[in-house]
Amino acid sequence: MDSKNKNRPKFNLKELCSPSQNPIAFLVSQMIFFFFVTSIGGFLWEVLIFFVKDGRFRNRGFLYGPWLPVYGAGAVLFYLLLGKPRRRLAFSQAPRAVAYFEPEKKPRLIPLFFLSMLIGTTLELIIGWFLDVVWNLRYWNYTGEPFHLNGYICLTSALGFGIAGVLWIRFLSGFLTKQWLKLPESVRSGLNTILILLFVLDCAAALIFPNIGTGITFSD
Repeated sequence: MDSKNKNRPKFNLKELCSPSQNPIAFLVSQMIFFFFVTSIGGFLWEVLIFFVKDGRFRNRGFLYGPWLPVYGAGAVLFYLLLGKPRRRLAFSQAPRAVAYFEPEKKPRLIPLFFLSMLIGTTLELIIGWFLDVVWNLRYWNYTGEPFHLNGYICLTSALGFGIAGVLWIRFLSGFLTKQWLKLPESVRSGLNTILILLFVLDCAAALIFPNIGTGITFSD
């Protein structure tokens, strides 16, 4: 009897449980979630900086809502390019599994830091140049900072991107993914839909009447 039990094939829970959501679909929802969380986080960060500096609230950025898309775009790029996410399965709602992506292993610290600097600085340069050329608006100006390039980028900002990339890939993105997995698929879908609709409406309003003013836009 014992020998028969030993030779009997063992059941694989991951093979028996079909995913409740396609992994690519979850990855898309995860990136949308990352985009908005970090966009809102970036907004709060810059509001805090200017509040400490000027002693008053500044609604920073091109849009009117509480988000700065440059932070969200950077977070998504960092995760996809540097995190190298691989397919995983979570069984938080057994017997149904949720297929999702997360980094295979933590990237090495030094390469991650410098690659984050490169990606973040490139993104900041492109967006800053585009806003300046197309709408003649400057939402940041690093003129006077060490090693700046036409005020679009500077060394201090690049170092900040490096630190942010390390914290994001090695710590924060994994924590947020676990929290996102705890939510039912219907809640994730509904929340993303509401945020996207609000964001699109905000973009439409900002294209007609850009958010400008003292402490929001800067001139050379």
